[in-house]
Amino acid sequence: MTPDHGASRLWLHDPGTADPQLAITFVTRCAEAFGLTGRWGFQWAGIASDPVVDGFSGGAHVLDLATGETIAWTSTGRWLADHLAEGGAR
Repeated sequence: MTPDHGASRLWLHDPGTADPQLAITFVTRCAEAFGLTGRWGFQWAGIASDPVVDGFSGGAHVLDLATGETIAWTSTGRWLADHLAEGGAR
C-alpha cells in the first residue's frame, strides 16, 4: 500500500498474480474495525509482463461496507465471453 494517491484512494500492487479477494477481505476487516458504512468499490487490472494473447484481465467490485456483502461485480473475461456467446461466436 502506498499513500501517494491521496487519502481517499487505496493502491495495492503485486508483482506476481494478485487476488482481488485479498483486497475485499482487507477492506471488510477495516470497515468492521472502524465502523465504516456506505459503498466502496475498486477496479483491478492484470497485465502480462510480456505481450501475449489474453495478456490483460480486469474487473470491478462494489461492496456494502456495513454488511460486507457484494453489491455488484464484473470481470472483463466473463463480460467478453458472455457477449460473444450471445452472438454465437466460436
